[in-house]
Amino acid sequence: MADYTGSKCISCGKTFDKGDDIVVCPDCGTPYHRECYFAEGRCINDKLHRDGLSWQPEKPETEQTAAAAATTVRCIRCGADNPAENDICEKCGTPLLKGNTEERPFNQMPNSGMNGQMGGFAQVGTDGFGRVVFNQDSEIDGVKLGDYARYVGKNPLGFLPNFIRFGIHGGKLSMNIGAFFFTSVYFLYRKMKGWGIMAVIVLALLDIPYMIYYLGEFMQVNVGVDIKSNSFQTVYDATSFLTLVVRILAGFFANYLYYKQAKKDITDIRSDDTDDDLTANMKISVKGGTSWPNVIAGFMAYSMINMGAVIAVGRIMQNL
Repeated sequence: MADYTGSKCISCGKTFDKGDDIVVCPDCGTPYHRECYFAEGRCINDKLHRDGLSWQPEKPETEQTAAAAATTVRCIRCGADNPAENDICEKCGTPLLKGNTEERPFNQMPNSGMNGQMGGFAQVGTDGFGRVVFNQDSEIDGVKLGDYARYVGKNPLGFLPNFIRFGIHGGKLSMNIGAFFFTSVYFLYRKMKGWGIMAVIVLALLDIPYMIYYLGEFMQVNVGVDIKSNSFQTVYDATSFLTLVVRILAGFFANYLYYKQAKKDITDIRSDDTDDDLTANMKISVKGGTSWPNVIAGFMAYSMINMGAVIAVGRIMQNL
């Protein structure tokens, strides 16, 4: 006798247990509890009778899952299920690897949270290629991306990807070519006055040996320093090396320093509850952006410090 344990009676919906009094339809083989069959008065599995089929026990859930998986192929890039006959994903166009049903943590970011928040940063969504998409209302380290863009002004695409990376993944290093080549005025150009004044003073002083060498070697100006002496060459090499170090540090950390200043300035402006949104936006734009007057003032200050120091060194050396 067949074992119907685990199957269900289609009349009452209960699972057959071992020892139950079971009867089967003589035509299609559908099993019933004896009392259910007599209560119905006939076999109610009309579909099997109509199609001329015989009753078959249900497959275990694992077999059903495997059978369903065999009819679809999961895209390894976006996670979409595709018909097994497809060669490329219908959603993103990635070639499909047949037989790959591995679960993948698609588009996850560090410290995933609830309600669309990921590590404290709003995930707007993903595009057709599984990439995370942000808009101006996305918050990066507590500041909206739109405010960062207003603050930066010119060339936002050169800064915002780094700002997102700093805010979400941490880290401080990136490369800013402008800060490397124009260190003495770049920070002032971006209205980073504290760092700009420091850069002007430090580089103006470090460039004193170079200016002395230039005036003596190429301009034939006697500044009272023997540029051929070993002591001068030592000082010249040391200051040249330190100048390069300063430029490299500026190139690698300028974007991060700008990000920290932007965050502070924007937060201060947004904390003023008396301003409406339009006024706050204008203040952010004015506070950030660029300034050519700062560049001119920085260059003049650099020249005055450098040349003044060269003259002072020359007079000291002549009086020795």
